[in-house]
Amino acid sequence: MTDPFLDSLATALAGQAATALGAAGKAALTKVQELIRRRSERDPETKAALEAAEQSGDQPRITALAERLDQVCAEDAEFAEQLRAEGADVHNAISATEGGVVNLNHGQVKNLVQAREINGGITFN
Repeated sequence: MTDPFLDSLATALAGQAATALGAAGKAALTKVQELIRRRSERDPETKAALEAAEQSGDQPRITALAERLDQVCAEDAEFAEQLRAEGADVHNAISATEGGVVNLNHGQVKNLVQAREINGGITFN
């Protein structure tokens, strides 16, 4: 089983999540594609998996791409870090449209509630 983050990136790279991505997600996807293509210049297995997923977009090829990315990330920590940074907006957009909740907070806050649904009140003391 691959990392859900890599599954969502592979799905987006295969063109199966275009409607889920807003402007930020599409820009992030372009950066992810460029990062993987640069890596693929010296990695024929990754290049083949990416091209197969982009051409077909069927689930077995998407899974194969996610598995290849998982393997590459395990072998190359720097690439994994770049991929996670560049792909965060893509993953968040896809996760949110699949019924998930994506809560982000940047900076300091005094009171913060992150929830999908709240029944009743909230009190801060």
